[in-house]
Amino acid sequence: MSRPDGYELPLPQAKSLARHRGDLSLNEYTLLTTEAASQLGRHAGGALWLDGLVSLPAETAAALATHEGAITLDGVTELCDSAAAAFSRFCHGLSFDGLRAISDAAAEALHGHEGALGLNGVRTLSARAAAALGRHNGSLWLNGLASLSGEVAAGLAQVRGQLALNGLRHLEYDAAIALVTHQGDLMLDGLTSLADDVAVALGGHRGMLSLAGLTSLTAAAAAGLAQRSRALVLNGLDALSADVAAALGRHEGFLYLNGLKSLTPAMAAALAGHPGDLYLGGLATLPTDVAVALAGHAGRLHLTGLTSLPPASANALRLKAGLNLPEHVQLA
Repeated sequence: MSRPDGYELPLPQAKSLARHRGDLSLNEYTLLTTEAASQLGRHAGGALWLDGLVSLPAETAAALATHEGAITLDGVTELCDSAAAAFSRFCHGLSFDGLRAISDAAAEALHGHEGALGLNGVRTLSARAAAALGRHNGSLWLNGLASLSGEVAAGLAQVRGQLALNGLRHLEYDAAIALVTHQGDLMLDGLTSLADDVAVALGGHRGMLSLAGLTSLTAAAAAGLAQRSRALVLNGLDALSADVAAALGRHEGFLYLNGLKSLTPAMAAALAGHPGDLYLGGLATLPTDVAVALAGHAGRLHLTGLTSLPPASANALRLKAGLNLPEHVQLA
């Protein structure tokens, strides 16, 4: 049942809930007094969900910031600088996905926060705010950004943790050059295409590089992306050309191609040269000639999407070390 505007958490209930050990979902409440917030600030042992709150006075923020666990405040649409400052020493996950903008001062206050920080509703970011958030110690989620200048990218690239920018639909070369200096996991799953020079730039990234939204890839782009990343996620590709497969086969980390529905023997042979973990979870079955080619893969091979395996294919894979199959698929 929907709650009326101004549905307040009673203080006695807040006191009782504070003694609960485990997650607390209180999203139905739209109002929270400072006294009730102080009680919730004593809660420990789980996350605190307060997505019904639309405003956050500084006093309430300060009371909640004593909480020993993650807090989500995704209903808050404006964050005053003093409320942000209250969380400057908070050391747990914090989510403000309802914000459409964040001031430079609020961003500078939040850089002292440690833990995952969700700002997925923010649409634009100044270079100063990006530089401040780049000093944040923990994962940073900014999936609402639709574009990225080189200056903003350079600030965000300093984040010591995962950086999620899945709202980007296009990436310019100068932004890619800046992002490659980022040393954590980089998520760019909103990109559906990638210019060759941008791919080459991103290929210098040393962490996990997720481009799960890409639906096509040239051989030059594939070769660029395969350079250095610890893990390369390309789950949006549902088919590969032989030259793209050969380029990706030279990647040395974890390679995720879970969107592929089929492989030719030539493509399988090219991918078999890949020395790291290879994920092909989209394959439902393996023709014998494809299985023979993949059996030569030196790393771990993940075929978790198989629904059936012909006897000849099973026999070809029988001696393959590091093979990950679904429980219902047997080689014997």
